Amino acid sequence: MAATRNLYDILGVPQNATADEVRKAYKTRALETHPDKLPPDADEAEVEAAEAQFRDVRTAFEILSDPAKRKAYDNGLNYIRRHRFRTDEIQARLARERAEWQRQAELRHQERMRVLREEMLASQKRYQDTLAQAELRYQERMKALEEQLRLNREAERATDVKTGGPYTLADELLSELRRRCPEWEVRRQKVLMEADAREQKQAARLESASPTAQ
Repeated sequence: MAATRNLYDILGVPQNATADEVRKAYKTRALETHPDKLPPDADEAEVEAAEAQFRDVRTAFEILSDPAKRKAYDNGLNYIRRHRFRTDEIQARLARERAEWQRQAELRHQERMRVLREEMLASQKRYQDTLAQAELRYQERMKALEEQLRLNREAERATDVKTGGPYTLADELLSELRRRCPEWEVRRQKVLMEADAREQKQAARLESASPTAQ
């Protein structure tokens, strides 16, 4: 029998139909569903469907025409209807709870995303602040070095002025090189001494080789 239809539906009568109404409905439905009414060229599937429908009609009549069987069937049918109503109520409540859970889950997700965005923005700001502070410290250090270099140059200029010697840009560069590379100044002094010694030797040879010396 069809799962979505009860015996009253099969015969086409209401549940409070009388025994006579049930009998008349059976006769009508039996004539309508009898397999012999199929055309001779009906295929096997059509024959099986007609036979199943006719069996449903006979089963419905056998139960509904017997007062004891009909009472037992009605009790079961009423129980199923009550239970189905209860089931529908439970399913509706579960659907509401599921919708509320989904709504709460969406709210929690949105809150997590909001916190994450705020944390990312805060992290970016901290990074930018760190870069700005590092740049500021670098600029301050460069200014301090430039100021120190300026003071050193002024001190060297003052020293050169006191000694009375002319002060040029070349002198400034040489002074800076001497300050930054002391070993260069040592080598320079050594070269100057060696050059002076060579000049003295050459002068001595020239003097000894001149006619007046002889």
